[in-house]
Amino acid sequence: MNARPFLALLAVLLSTTLASAQSERPIPDEGALGELVVTGHVKEHVTTLAILPSLVPDLEDVIVRSVVRRDMELSGMFDVIPDSRAPEGTYGFDDPVDVGAWRKIGAEVIVKVAARKRRAGKIEVLGLAYFLNIGKDPVYEKKLLVDESEVRVTAHRVTDALLGAITGTPGGFASQFTYSGKWGRNRRVFTMDSDGAELEPRTKETDTSIAPTWGPNGTLFYARSRDYSPFILMKRENRVHYRVKLPIKGSVFSIAFNSDYSKLALAISNGEGSSVWVGDADGGNPTKVSTTAVATHPVFSPSGKLAWIGGEPYSFGAQRVYVDGKAVSPPGFTAAAPAFCDTEDGIRLVYSVGVGGNREDLVMSGESGGGIVRLTQNQGTNTYPACSVDGRLLAFFSTRKNKDGPGLYMMSLKRWVTNRVSGAYGESLRWAPLPPPPKSARP
Repeated sequence: MNARPFLALLAVLLSTTLASAQSERPIPDEGALGELVVTGHVKEHVTTLAILPSLVPDLEDVIVRSVVRRDMELSGMFDVIPDSRAPEGTYGFDDPVDVGAWRKIGAEVIVKVAARKRRAGKIEVLGLAYFLNIGKDPVYEKKLLVDESEVRVTAHRVTDALLGAITGTPGGFASQFTYSGKWGRNRRVFTMDSDGAELEPRTKETDTSIAPTWGPNGTLFYARSRDYSPFILMKRENRVHYRVKLPIKGSVFSIAFNSDYSKLALAISNGEGSSVWVGDADGGNPTKVSTTAVATHPVFSPSGKLAWIGGEPYSFGAQRVYVDGKAVSPPGFTAAAPAFCDTEDGIRLVYSVGVGGNREDLVMSGESGGGIVRLTQNQGTNTYPACSVDGRLLAFFSTRKNKDGPGLYMMSLKRWVTNRVSGAYGESLRWAPLPPPPKSARP
């Protein structure tokens, strides 16, 4: 296979702006991208949350408490009281919560989490929540007995349950990211927890692996190439990698499942461009749904709509977001990496657009376009959005040069505050919930 045209097409499909074309052609009026609604400040009341400190050295207790606190901070929904302000007292597993003492320092909601060994390989995890405007009795109380290896993920599940008790909607922290990142001259697929922990490469360093996504039961799917050979569809299940054979010829550049994993969308090369195909979950019975010269990065909406990037491969501004075959992003702007968020205000479409200075910003609109607003501006390049299962958080990669630096960021779609999750940086970010635990381990 001639590697040069193959690599040129791959560069177009993986990039989100065409810098060379951008330098030759002026950017359209950015007013078409809507107003910047994100300020990081809100006038509405922000709940003051207390998370009881951990004073024991036991590793399981430290893990559970630190994970829950980190999740609550990343949620952007609370003003979390610093540990330095914690009232004096005892904070063991069985010690009662001094609600009055926490009320005096301004707490409105109190959370206690703790963990201790019970028998060989088993950990008991406790979660409590109090609303101080209701009374001294907990509004949430749960004890779980879990395997020692499940302590971290159980802490995330406890956070989700606590958020459900506090807000009425469970959280989305029992989840995992996957993305493709550079590794020398190649690319590898990585995974990590929703709080940025447990970052691990999942593919060989000698392969070029791109476009990962989550399939049924937490199975990891991705596209793999060796020595410039065409990209083939792969899946990783129980730590074993398998090839998924397809009835269509060509390199696989993007992969997406619908919400119930009954349909699979693929972007596959066709000579000088690529097309989006939709078929059964195993890749069978595919039907071509795109009509543009290049079509890539398909993603399903929770309602079943399908978005992708379509256009001409080498013309700046010719790549737009299509939803069910209709272009919905502003004309003249190179768009990339659409994602859907099932928010409390309805389903929203988020994607990146090329702007001045060879940068990219994120914008958000209704599910089928319209009502566009800008989410980032003058903060480096911001790409590859992915939304949490509860629709309250948006993750994305950013090159911003603030005190935290570039990496993976998380934005609250309720309070519009942004926190850095990890220094990891890459492309094709996907975010999905973990498979449900056994009933005995559900918070």
